[in-house]
Amino acid sequence: MPNRKTPPTRGRARTGRLWVLAVVATLLPVLAARATPPAAAGQAITRRSEARPARSVSPRSVQAPRNLQDVAGAPIPFGAAQYFGTVALKDSSSGMAAMAASQNGRGYLLVTGGGGVFGFGDARFHGTVAAWHKAHVVAIAETGNGGGYWLACASGQVFSFGDARFHGSPGGQLSTAIVAMAATPGGRGYWLAASGGRVFGYGDADVYGSATPELHGDRIVALAATPDGKGYWLVTSHGRVFGYGDAHSDGSATGELGSDRIVAMAATPDAKGYWLVSAGGRVFHYGDAHSYGSATGELDGDRIVAMAATPDGSGYWLLASIPPPVGLPAPGPGFLAGHVTAIGDSVMLDAAPALEADIPGIEVEAAVSRQWDAGIAVAQQLKSEDRLGAIVVIDLGTNGPVSTQQFAEMMNVLAGASRVVFVTVHLPPGYSWVNSVNVTLAQGVQSYPRDRLADFNKLADANPQWFYSDGVHMPIGGLGAQAMASLIKSEI
Repeated sequence: MPNRKTPPTRGRARTGRLWVLAVVATLLPVLAARATPPAAAGQAITRRSEARPARSVSPRSVQAPRNLQDVAGAPIPFGAAQYFGTVALKDSSSGMAAMAASQNGRGYLLVTGGGGVFGFGDARFHGTVAAWHKAHVVAIAETGNGGGYWLACASGQVFSFGDARFHGSPGGQLSTAIVAMAATPGGRGYWLAASGGRVFGYGDADVYGSATPELHGDRIVALAATPDGKGYWLVTSHGRVFGYGDAHSDGSATGELGSDRIVAMAATPDAKGYWLVSAGGRVFHYGDAHSYGSATGELDGDRIVAMAATPDGSGYWLLASIPPPVGLPAPGPGFLAGHVTAIGDSVMLDAAPALEADIPGIEVEAAVSRQWDAGIAVAQQLKSEDRLGAIVVIDLGTNGPVSTQQFAEMMNVLAGASRVVFVTVHLPPGYSWVNSVNVTLAQGVQSYPRDRLADFNKLADANPQWFYSDGVHMPIGGLGAQAMASLIKSEI
């Protein structure tokens, strides 16, 4: 494919810094008393080095062989790349999402979808995203000197840590989700790439072109920059590679993937070659990029989600993430692996804090008086933006009847989800549609073996004390809300 050169333009959308106060002073006496600081839990922060905790409070990690069972995922090294450790499953609310090699290749940073950052080897930890952001982190980029990094979210939010400066984010300009990020050589800017092919440049990152008109139903999954910062590559899930600026396309994996999909890319130090890796662990090399092996025989049901090359190009890591729950397939396009999205009405608002406590990282999309069709629209919007969780919880029907046709329309939108959990509604007898809604849900779920019915109505009938006098709503955080959250979690 020919190299595409277009005049450089700057990304226009620039939002303010994401400022969050981190109360570290109260932690210092406790940290000083700890006998084993490396195992201490990290303080969640969301901004620059002024607010970051001491190095000793970086999140707990596991320095153990890669075949350890209770891990959230593991980097698999090839060539000269070395294994330095991985993340304990109990310390992560979601699977792995991204990784970056340290400046000299003697360490790496691992990032979970929920925004947790873990440093290994000589990679320095500077902070992690606070849980209340409910971030869907998709990429990390280092400043280049080990002094800081940025995290990019599917929504377009950018979090900066250490000496990494915030230069801007797409804000309201997004029509598809952000999927990748790369920093300029001096760490004074960065690019963001959206799944729809658009590229945004901030700081000293010039935009040399985008793939929006060339995707034809495909989507961008990765971005890699040339060492001089004067170009970059974009790659699609089907393996097409587009080169812009001084980045030349040396080949693509189209026609070689079958049902597999490309998920990541890394470039060689001289920009004369690159690697592509698929979710199934296959590695494709082009130009002067050498093949050091693939992970097709090592995944045991896991999926590759990211890749990082050693700085000298003598090896690479493939980052495997935990699979979906046992027996569930990986999600299709538009869904976020390792995430849960709950769509509901005012009753779900009552249970939202309990859900967030029981299911870390869940995104609750609930609104007062929401009807079923409005819920379909919410699901469609989130899916089109690649922000819908692989597991979807639907709690709708309180505000009106639901037909079998409406149920089918919801399932059409949710095609590709790993699991859908429907929650039965509880209403007083005066609401004529309560029985028909629950019958529609119960009968509809039977046609989908992976999906589940959380029969909250049955629990509620036996516990009228959970509800206010209207017989519909519950105290936020009360026993009824806790019971609903626990029931939903059990069906996930």
